[in-house]
Amino acid sequence: MRRVAQLWLLTVVGFGTVCLLLVPPSPVGLGVQGGGRPGTAGRVLKLEELSYPDIDQIDRAKSIFFLTFGNLEEHGPHLPVGSDYFVATALRDAMIARLRALHPDYDFVLVPVVPLGEGGANDVAMEFDHIGTFAVRFETLRDVAIDLGSSIARKGFRNIFVVHSHGSPLHNIALSQAAALVSQRYKTRMVNITSLVYGGGIYSPKVMDKYLGRDRAEKSSFYIHAGAAETSLDLYVRGDAVKPSYRLLPSYMAKDERKFWRDEATNGWQGYWGDPARASQALGEELLDDLAARATAIAEKALAGEDLSRLPSYLESLPARRQLQAPVERLEENYARQKAEIEEWLRSWQSVKR
Repeated sequence: MRRVAQLWLLTVVGFGTVCLLLVPPSPVGLGVQGGGRPGTAGRVLKLEELSYPDIDQIDRAKSIFFLTFGNLEEHGPHLPVGSDYFVATALRDAMIARLRALHPDYDFVLVPVVPLGEGGANDVAMEFDHIGTFAVRFETLRDVAIDLGSSIARKGFRNIFVVHSHGSPLHNIALSQAAALVSQRYKTRMVNITSLVYGGGIYSPKVMDKYLGRDRAEKSSFYIHAGAAETSLDLYVRGDAVKPSYRLLPSYMAKDERKFWRDEATNGWQGYWGDPARASQALGEELLDDLAARATAIAEKALAGEDLSRLPSYLESLPARRQLQAPVERLEENYARQKAEIEEWLRSWQSVKR
């Protein structure tokens, strides 16, 4: 793995684009068809329900495979660990609804959600094995995305969109690297759409100001993880999975970023930043609509063959990259140690088998 200083500079480059989607049940009805009549376009198809002749009759150029990664991560005491999974699914569905209207002659193929992701917000607190986060190593996530994307591309399909809903820097780098590699190797369009959306900012300032006020930035440097915005998204997408106690949670404000990294992260942090009690379903609906609109705009650029490398990257948009360097370097060391332990065990296992 490259050193962290190099990782910050990575941008999505290459021949094409892949979009990574995290997608569970959402308020958007897609009318998913399991099989459908071969040769008819405009369908939303579940890959696992198709026979291989069905797959072979899908138009390679006029179809989009959605590769969804739904990580499992702690989201405070009030949200499910599948929060990113659910939001990604909803984002995928809303995006497909828009694309179907723009491209009624296309097929949209849903690859089963891959429940993998790198890291969690708990890494910022140097708590790398939180009870609510089930993560894989950077290289594992990247290689899975490469293998799945390559398998789709080798069959001749030209468009792969990767959608997710996770803000870990290394998670986004892993998927962007996978998309660039597959795109260049197979001359296809594999695009990490979510990371490109995040490059313009995760949540719309206009929508946030409308519901939370323009002084929200003065109250907290952090509002992305399990605060008012993400709790609102969950209320809209999977309100049944949100604990009503979110209304009683106190604000957790981190006005001083440097002080947070040094002291507060290990002193009473409950897995969220900001003010979950101010969440609302209406805010979640508008945030999702904005994310879907921006994701669709990027997808349209990809389908038109535009160069996406000039779009701002997610890492460039982060407000505290220098402060993130310490936990990222610690993660790299932890992953290197895990890899060494695995390789040592495999060597000993092979010697015993002989």
